[in-house]
Amino acid sequence: MSSLIKEVDARTGLAGTNQMELLLFHVGTSEVFGINVFKVREVMKFPVLTRLPEADPRVEGMANIRGTTVPVIGLTKIIVGLTSAQSVQTAEGKLIVTEYNGSLQAFHVAGVDRILRLSWTQIKSPPPLVRNNTKGAVTAVAMLDDGRMVLILDVEKILAEMSPKSDDEVFAGMELRPEVKNKRVLFADDSAVARTQIRKTLDRLSVSYVQATTGQEAWERLLEIADKAMQAGKSVRDEIQIVLSDIEMPDMDGFALTKHIRSDPRFTDIPVILHSSLTGTCNKEKGKAVGATDYLTKFDPKLLGEVIARHC
Repeated sequence: MSSLIKEVDARTGLAGTNQMELLLFHVGTSEVFGINVFKVREVMKFPVLTRLPEADPRVEGMANIRGTTVPVIGLTKIIVGLTSAQSVQTAEGKLIVTEYNGSLQAFHVAGVDRILRLSWTQIKSPPPLVRNNTKGAVTAVAMLDDGRMVLILDVEKILAEMSPKSDDEVFAGMELRPEVKNKRVLFADDSAVARTQIRKTLDRLSVSYVQATTGQEAWERLLEIADKAMQAGKSVRDEIQIVLSDIEMPDMDGFALTKHIRSDPRFTDIPVILHSSLTGTCNKEKGKAVGATDYLTKFDPKLLGEVIARHC
């Protein structure tokens, strides 16, 4: 499997092409799940774990991975708990080592299939039945050539529910910034958790907003705003001061959205901030290559407030 997983920095060719690569895996049930390769650091055999007394039962233990202590999360337990499927957890299978929001964690799965390259136009928002049956843990779906559906997990939601924080903890140290009061931001994110965090941050800053769940929806909203501004004899900057975009989104990703914005002269002076759980210098460089103004790793409300103030 190591031959399948290349360094993320080597995948710069996907930036702006509206393509992504999914690592397909299963948990011993009939469902096929997917995770963005950009977030995968390594796939390995199940190692010896150090068990943690009185830990969350979904945390199977800690693994020493190349000198770093990494929590191992039983993804099978979580997923089976969300569906009617039955599966047996064993000390076998694979670990998918991932990086989210600057932290490493490993997911224990029954097996890993292959890497599949898709266009983001093939990635769709989940049907209501899928969303409801998985309690919002599936953020998108895609269809395979054999007719099977790939369920793409909202890992941010899973991690947030495993380690919940109060608003007092999340927004501790966040400063009020009078200079951004009454500014307006258009933001796009397909994660319900992320959208809630962003809304609460903007509300605390007294910043109004237009929200979208995909890059395509954000682009359509921007076109509507530009048309109305032109009819009123205004510039787009009079109506929207910043675009804040996730990278991974169905239909159109944040890189492609940025390229669309930069290709339209009406949006020349609109700052585009990429706000993503994807970390690493390569992603910042990709953002810069397609015309992003700044790049911000989720989720730090204090830093988000600083970036908004800097570019408004």
